[in-house]
Amino acid sequence: MARDKKKMASETSDPGHPQPEEAEVESARLLANDARDQLGSAGLSYDEVRTLADGYVALGLVDEAGSAEAFSAWAREHRGQA
Repeated sequence: MARDKKKMASETSDPGHPQPEEAEVESARLLANDARDQLGSAGLSYDEVRTLADGYVALGLVDEAGSAEAFSAWAREHRGQA
């Protein structure tokens, strides 16, 4: 991951998690909102969903459609890391 493309963990407000670039923040928020009910019923809080969505977007995993289903599956696998 190139330093100019992604912030280093030590430069973010949450050093343990990847953070989206400024232009990606809205995409992460929308993705979290789309998956909120589905992941909430799986026991994740909205804060956990937002943290996971930020990481998902920051890692470049979001597809062009912004699939909430793909994100939800990924979030379930990574939920202990939020």
